[in-house]
Amino acid sequence: MKRVAFLTTIFPMKEQYLYDFFTSLKQQTYKDFDVIIVNDGYLDFEKIKIAYGQTLSIIELLSTNTPAKNREFGINCCIDNKYDVLIFGDSDDFFETNRIEKSLQLLEEYDVVVNDLSLFDENGVYEAAYFSNRLENLTQINFDFIIDKNIFGLSNTAVRLEKMHKVVFSGDLIAVDWHLFSILLMSDKRAVFTNETTTYYRQHSQNLVGLKGVDQKAFERGVEVKKRHYEALNSKTKDFLKETDRLSTASYNAKAKEIKHPLWWELI
Repeated sequence: MKRVAFLTTIFPMKEQYLYDFFTSLKQQTYKDFDVIIVNDGYLDFEKIKIAYGQTLSIIELLSTNTPAKNREFGINCCIDNKYDVLIFGDSDDFFETNRIEKSLQLLEEYDVVVNDLSLFDENGVYEAAYFSNRLENLTQINFDFIIDKNIFGLSNTAVRLEKMHKVVFSGDLIAVDWHLFSILLMSDKRAVFTNETTTYYRQHSQNLVGLKGVDQKAFERGVEVKKRHYEALNSKTKDFLKETDRLSTASYNAKAKEIKHPLWWELI
């Protein structure tokens, strides 16, 4: 029997987000997993544990560091504790009931699974199966595909931890997910996309990035994200020096990229 961890971080947020998150985990078709919570300042988590602790195995870890370092801490704790599979999910999202089951099935053959997203807000789902507009089910994803964009989030991915080394993230890294999966794919890990399960990806004002539209402010933020991403990769290989130089002189143009169903960072 594989040891399975479902990892997230929590921080001060609307309580209802956590109820949505934990309810979707309680309803998973696959039941034998631990929910690993890195708690960065959510003060009333005991209430959540009382509500869900009878049906879910919840392990709380405390860390009040940068978002990147909190992610590093959680991943390394899962490696240290000898979990076989690590499934990621953001605590302001929720998940199709077969998400863990489908991830485990595909991880029998692949090292990384990335699943589809359905975008929703306070009015409900407004775009289902977003990535399926660009990718067919069971498409294998290599590093070349994510050089200048990303589909691997820390809410729609799962990895086999076998032979995976502990991670070190720069404290000021913003796109931790993009960096982590770039490193894995650069080391020849095999990744596959599935639309047979989905993450319901909440769109709200505190989201780091959406998937549609770039104004001047979002462009400047995106440039900074990409610069830090390539700088972090350059610490391992110097292949991205031209990208950092190019971004240093980038300027906003509202019509520079008109891509239907853009992926993360693709419009920058």
